[in-house]
Amino acid sequence: MLFPTFTFFIFFVLVLILNWQLKTKPALWRIFLLLTSYFFYAAWSLPLTLLLFLVSVLNFYTGKIIEWQVSEKKKWIMGGAVALNLLVLAFFKYYNFFRESAEALFKVLGFSPDIFLLNILLPIGLSFYILRAISYNIDIFRGRIKSEKSMLDFLIYIAFFPQLFSGPIMRPAEFLPQLKNGGAKTIDNAPEYLSLILGGLFKKVVIASYLTVNLVDDAFSVPQNHSALFILLAIYAYAIVIYCDFSGYSDLAIGVAGLMGFKSPRNFNTPYLAISFQDFWQRWHITLSNWLRDYVYIPLGGNRKGELRRKMNAVFTMLASGLWHGVGLHFVFWGLLHGAGLVLSRAKPQASEKPELKLSRKITLFIEKFSVWFITFNAICFSWVFFRSETIKDGLLLLKQLFNFRAAAEPIPLYVIYFIFFGFILFFAGNFIQKFFIAVYQKLSFGFQIVLVSAIVILILKLGPDIIPPFIYFKF
Repeated sequence: MLFPTFTFFIFFVLVLILNWQLKTKPALWRIFLLLTSYFFYAAWSLPLTLLLFLVSVLNFYTGKIIEWQVSEKKKWIMGGAVALNLLVLAFFKYYNFFRESAEALFKVLGFSPDIFLLNILLPIGLSFYILRAISYNIDIFRGRIKSEKSMLDFLIYIAFFPQLFSGPIMRPAEFLPQLKNGGAKTIDNAPEYLSLILGGLFKKVVIASYLTVNLVDDAFSVPQNHSALFILLAIYAYAIVIYCDFSGYSDLAIGVAGLMGFKSPRNFNTPYLAISFQDFWQRWHITLSNWLRDYVYIPLGGNRKGELRRKMNAVFTMLASGLWHGVGLHFVFWGLLHGAGLVLSRAKPQASEKPELKLSRKITLFIEKFSVWFITFNAICFSWVFFRSETIKDGLLLLKQLFNFRAAAEPIPLYVIYFIFFGFILFFAGNFIQKFFIAVYQKLSFGFQIVLVSAIVILILKLGPDIIPPFIYFKF
């Protein structure tokens, strides 16, 4: 693991050096960005790089057609562009699911199940760059942006490599202006971006990977072989895993983009401190939450058409989120659970800040707020069971094992408890640790800064397990 990681690290340093050198030559800089992005994607799948290019070209021209059309036709052109993007997403994401279902049905009816010959590979990052393409067309239709004049800039927007695989999902109005005039000439907050990269590596390589390899995978694969305590720990561990895995990637993406001169929106904000499902989705995968709000929930009517319609819109939006995340009824069920959570937990307790508030009332408000947080946190953790399981049945089987008190107790490695505990500490102390690193880094000379960063990278790699699982959101 060490050699490939350092090879990538050296390559990335060279990318940064060339990026900074080419900033004075905007045309070359743009070409370099595009080629680097396509190189990264081609390293995963060369044939599917063509799909990325075709989707980009298609949306570049649909955006122009939408802008050129008179108002009567704009809606139909925009709808057609969105439908084409959704068709591409549905074909690659859901074809195998429907193929397997159809083959099973044909087999029951006595026909050959081998009539569907295609076996479609899901392109990595497809869900993310399709959402960027859709928002581009809709924003032009709404008059929020003008169509991009430069094909090169638009290709970079869709394929920008730090955020290509798992976001954050940047809107065209956030990203495209940053390409003009050569982008940022200087990086004013490099220590912050470095801290995000190192923190993201630690979350993924150490916390998420260790808990996945040593606890979560085993518990979810064969829950019947484990005690109720082991299963309970695995449920909480997976909540930590998916947070550290996905927020770790977001930190890496934001940090890498930042060192290249691009500012990215925040994607996580201590989500497990949320005191309602609504609060959670304002803190978790913020760019996707905002995308669903602006392009699904509000067009459905939002909260403008009565309370019943608001609840239906919330459930449908979360159902769309479940379908976007993956194929299978368990994702639908997960989405419906969160939709129900949004409906049931809209109201949030608000503690008064008035100094004259009596101590007994302050204690009561604290207990109320803590209770709401505790219920919300556990509801979210247990809903992750169906997100992680392969089927609804598997998820129910794991939850059933929680009540199998006849299962023999089993030893649980102490370091697993430490990792779970430290994972929760990150929710509370993550910002403090980042600020501490920045303060120390800024006091060092350039040579010692390199030594510090290199030492932390080596320590992270040494602390991680031998096998690092792929990022969870790569399959979405």
